[in-house]
Amino acid sequence: MACITPVTADLAYDCTKRPVKGLKPKAWIFNMNEVTMTYSTNTITNLVKVTGKTSFTVEGFKDFMNAGSEAVISENFPTVYKHKWTVDSFAATAAERANIDKADNIIAVVEVNGSQTEGCFLVYGSKNGLWKDAQTQMANDNNAVTNISFSSRTGMEEEYSAYVLWKTDYATTLALLTTSET
Repeated sequence: MACITPVTADLAYDCTKRPVKGLKPKAWIFNMNEVTMTYSTNTITNLVKVTGKTSFTVEGFKDFMNAGSEAVISENFPTVYKHKWTVDSFAATAAERANIDKADNIIAVVEVNGSQTEGCFLVYGSKNGLWKDAQTQMANDNNAVTNISFSSRTGMEEEYSAYVLWKTDYATTLALLTTSET
């Protein structure tokens, strides 16, 4: 069957590249229709924002956001991945609250803790977007912080567990993201 892809390399542990828990305290958010990405399998080698548009940043403290994926396994379809991104917001003003209340169909780029090598910038929702699936805020819970969760919609999951954003090296990739902010 053409949909089944064989394993193409060893699945080995490299003790010199030990994973580290967590994300750096900054993420970049793009509106889905305001950026074009260049793909090579599960690597994004370039991203270009639409003229006049910008990325938005989310900055906070340790563990204020989380990102990952969950395999959606089916008997009659290839495995796909539900991308997930959650963030705590300290939104207080009417404009800040309206902004998070209306957020949908976004792409999230996060930087994982650890070495500054290929694989440190991960992109979630790059092909089908992330859509709000929960938003909670209670005055007496979690210091009244709003927790927002975005994920792939059912039937719109992604082909890979995450996409790696990598343009030549760490400095070039970080510069690509930083310049997207303007």
